[in-house]
Formats: sequence, C-alpha cells, structure tokens
Amino acid sequence: MPLQHTSTLAVRATLIVLVFFSVSSTRADTRMLEPAMQLAMAPGRNTAEYNYVMTGKVRMLLFWVGADDVGGGYIRRGVSLSSPARPFIQVLFGSDPAKAPRHINHWGSAIEASGPSSAVFGFMKKANTASPEAAQEEIAKQQEKGENAFEAIASVVDNGRAISRVVPMLLDTDFNIHQFEKAQKAAMERLRQDGPIRELDPQKRKCKNARGFLQAVDELAQRALATKVVPLSACYVYNARDYTLTLRKRSAIKSKEVEFKLKTGKRVVRNYDNLVLAEFETFNHQSDEQTEFELMLGASGNLTGVPIQITYQPNFWLKVILNLENAR
Repeated sequence: MPLQHTSTLAVRATLIVLVFFSVSSTRADTRMLEPAMQLAMAPGRNTAEYNYVMTGKVRMLLFWVGADDVGGGYIRRGVSLSSPARPFIQVLFGSDPAKAPRHINHWGSAIEASGPSSAVFGFMKKANTASPEAAQEEIAKQQEKGENAFEAIASVVDNGRAISRVVPMLLDTDFNIHQFEKAQKAAMERLRQDGPIRELDPQKRKCKNARGFLQAVDELAQRALATKVVPLSACYVYNARDYTLTLRKRSAIKSKEVEFKLKTGKRVVRNYDNLVLAEFETFNHQSDEQTEFELMLGASGNLTGVPIQITYQPNFWLKVILNLENAR
C-alpha cells in the first residue's frame, strides 16, 4: 500500500492531505472514535500474512538508480477474537533507516476493520519528499532539535456518519519500522486527547457505503481477477473525505520473473505464472487530488489475489516497489 493515503499501500492509508472541512471538539466526539482505538489494541487472529522486501528507485535526470532491500513490511488479514465476524486488514510498509540511503526513516501503518461500519487506526512518520536533498535536510533538522514528526489518525464510518481525527506528534524517539508497537502506543495516547474532529457533512457525502480504502482495494483486486471489463470503480471514505478508487486497466501476464537482492548478499529469484497487473487510481472529491499505484496479483493457486508486487510512485523522483518475500 497504499500512508497521501497509509505510506505506499500502507501506505496509501496514511499519506494524506490535512485540510479540515468541519470540526468540533467535544468529549462525546472523542468517545465516538473509540471503535478505531479498540481495533488497534484488541487481540486478533491472523488468517494470512504476506511479507515484502522494498526496492527504492530515485530518478537521476533521464534514468533511475535503485537499491534493493531498503525496507519492507507486510499485509495481514485476520479477525477480531471478540468479534469473529468482523474481519480486518493491516498494512505496514516503509524504509528501514539502517538500510535506506541517507538513512531515511519514512514508514506508516494502518489497520482497517470492515462490516456494517468501518474503523481505521493508523500513523506515519512524516518526511519531506520534495527531493532527496529536502528529505535529508529535514532528517538533520529533526535530529538537531530532538523532535521527530509523526501523524496519527482514527476514523469511524457507517451509513450515517463519517468522522476522523488526525493529530501531529513530535516525539523524543525516532521510531522506525521495527518499533511498531511502541509507536502505536504513543499514537494511541495522543489520539485519545481532546482535539478537533473532522466530520463529513451527511448532506454533502457522495459515498454512502461504509467501506474504507483497504476494503475498496481488496474488492476491486478480486474483481480484476474475475473480469476483463474495465474501468471499474468503488467509492470509499477516508479521513472524512469522499474518494473513488478506479481500476483503470488490467492486463493478463503469462509469466514473470521477479529478482531482488537482500542486504545479506543473497539474491532472490522468483518465477510466477498466471498473473494479472491491476492499475489503480484514487480520486479525492474534495481536493481533486489523484494518485496512482499498481498491484501485480497472483491469479491461480495459493497466491490467488495476493499482491506479488506493489508499485507506487509518490512523486517525480521516487518510486517504491514492494516484492513478495513469503506468504503464510
């Protein structure tokens, strides 16, 4: 994924534009976000997990320069132990400062539960992505001040309401992708404090469905395997904003070799048969912002519907490719 939405796919669920539409700040509103908090902290049972290795590419004038194994993450599917009929999808993607060029620490996580209502809890490490130099400069400034910028989000959507809180956080610790639980705890504490609540006006809301971004991606990915008819669209609500996700194009791929190298020096080569390349676009109806990403999906066997490769280019100079390392 997909963090302007969370870090890539994840990343797509937490990279957002912070433009508040309508706000209030009552304690009752804070309690209304509790389902999102409980989602993050309640015990769950994973039914599937897919782990990824990240390749990062930087544009140098007319060509790309890349490095493998600069980070990674996972997609997890599961069910709540307290509500087995309420499935969830969790994503965590980002760079690893111990591996990434310039020691860039940019990552995010989101967990989304679906059903008659949807709840989202997520957070991300903020970074300046205007250029590689700007990213490095921001890291240096944060280190000098001892302040590390994060953002957290809690959101609840049902057929009648769509509310969200996004809060900035300046933390003493520069949490990385391996410190997920500690960063999540800090985000939870900050979100539970009083602060502005964004609410999408029910009269202006375009998407009446309660699905979130991850559920919309999941639904269209499954449809991409079942039909050749495109485009296909699904609306969703994220951060109290109307979005449309569109499957713009799908291509059948007979076979593909995926190759990447780990920092240990091990070269991984995988050969896949019967794949579908699904090209997606998100559209924010409030800001008119569009974002594109691609999923290379398994179309048969145990990997049916599983993203073999995720590609996301957040700006002109940076491209992120996530390659499946293992599935369990």
